Amino acid sequence: MLANREDLGRTSDVYVAFAFAAADVLVEIDAQGETVFAVGAAMALFGRSARGLVGQPFRRIVHPSDLKILDRALDQMGQGERVRNALVRVLRPDGKAVELTLSGYRSPCDPGHILLALGHPGGLPAAANRVVGTQLLDKDSFQAMAAQLIEAAGPDEPYQLSLVELPDLPALHAEEGGGGLSAAFAAELGHRLKTLSVGGDAVGQIDNTRFGVLHDASVSADAISDSISQAAQSALPDAPPISARVATLVLDVADIPPEEAARALTYTLNRFAREAQNGGDLAAMMKDIQPRLSETVRQMNDVRQTVESGNFDLVFQPIVDMWTNIVHHFECLVRFKGNDTLSPYETVTFAEDVGMVGMLDIALLERAIEVMRSPVANTESLRFAVNLSGRSLSDPAVVRRLREILVTTGDLRRRLMFEMTESADILDLKAVNDVIQGIRQLGHEVSIDDFGAGNAAFHYLRALKVDNVKIDGSYIKDAMRSNEDVSFIKAIVQLCSDLGVTTTAEYVEDQETANLLRLLKVRFGQGWYFGKPQRPVGDDIRTAWKTPVLEWRKGLLYFKSGAGVPS
Repeated sequence: MLANREDLGRTSDVYVAFAFAAADVLVEIDAQGETVFAVGAAMALFGRSARGLVGQPFRRIVHPSDLKILDRALDQMGQGERVRNALVRVLRPDGKAVELTLSGYRSPCDPGHILLALGHPGGLPAAANRVVGTQLLDKDSFQAMAAQLIEAAGPDEPYQLSLVELPDLPALHAEEGGGGLSAAFAAELGHRLKTLSVGGDAVGQIDNTRFGVLHDASVSADAISDSISQAAQSALPDAPPISARVATLVLDVADIPPEEAARALTYTLNRFAREAQNGGDLAAMMKDIQPRLSETVRQMNDVRQTVESGNFDLVFQPIVDMWTNIVHHFECLVRFKGNDTLSPYETVTFAEDVGMVGMLDIALLERAIEVMRSPVANTESLRFAVNLSGRSLSDPAVVRRLREILVTTGDLRRRLMFEMTESADILDLKAVNDVIQGIRQLGHEVSIDDFGAGNAAFHYLRALKVDNVKIDGSYIKDAMRSNEDVSFIKAIVQLCSDLGVTTTAEYVEDQETANLLRLLKVRFGQGWYFGKPQRPVGDDIRTAWKTPVLEWRKGLLYFKSGAGVPS
């Protein structure tokens, strides 16, 4: 396996290099680029023996398209810099290209020689999108990659996240004629940041001046700053110095599962992006980001423990057919024990932000099914709607669990309904629509919640075939005094009517609003006028759902018209 044992003393360098890069193969090349020493699993990596590499130019096995990457890395090493995890492709004898990580530094024994350590990238996930110029991952792709790397990391190999801000870049854009960074500098910056990162590709460009680097503990903030300065000096020798603000975060994740550590990282990156959009800078953000990150982890633990312990209740708010006054169904709403008087909105939104809403949605669905099968609610005339986040419907693991549950709910078809809620844009509407159609084919109606607010807009209705649209309450609350809101409601109702979709109005607080909505041909209403969220009282189905405004008539639950709930 060892080729050319001219100098046994150099084995110390071999071990240093292997420890430095956890390499599969170590190669030493001379000043002319010829391989003078090779050791390791070269046959498995290159399809060539280590002995067969000796005496050959190393460039000969590198993919032609990656020779610039190799030359740039060798140039850095020749100047005394360490290069970590540059991604290059090598060509096997059969012509197949294999991607490898390349690390190295100048030989301490012979400054004219370079020690290269090569290995597999370690199953890094493929990047979906890259930023033109730097060829770094965009924010979403970086989040996905970083999450997978953290989940795969061992407990003794914690990664660190460095947030980088380059405030001088806008001025550099202007000096370059306003057309953006030079191609040379963008490529050099991207290359150097990559070589500092885990696996050679765990770097994201969050926006024009902000970056995220996932790295191990051996990479310091100074090393990142120095690498950026060297990129500028190499590509733009006449440009003014570029200052870099770097802040490194240690994820306080010792007591949470790896997947939740990844979610905490994603939450931090999203906050970094939001601060940038709101005019905040890294210095201001870093004043409280570490304690906030620790608080995020604590809240994540709370959510998980709440779900696992079942420490929550459901309450039920009636949704009334305003054309017949029959209670069409109840929406299932969560209340967390110990916080009965507080709205759970912030907790649910937090669960969405950190990617935990799927486990919460499934727990609420299972609880709702228990209620529907219990003596107090087990009748065809009582129907219930459960909320599912658009993020849950975008998560393959959650969708699998949802399908497993729905296979067992044949007895609840036409009684169990779903409302798709969403506080952030759905990236793959086609995939979500496929899930929705599977739910509908099993006999369960699906609604879009909060239509007209935020991201739940007309392109959702175009892409997602549903049974009902719930008009956002902000339009309903102002309808009595705003002609614009009335026009908007009319437009939604007409569009939905043409598509064969019914409409529901939220926040119906009084009889006047209900009457207006009937004139506008809105079919269903929800709000305190029809009833506040309630729990069934007792176990007798005939009395459990009765309230001052709801009563049973001939086996159906009716709203007493004109007897709205007082505020």
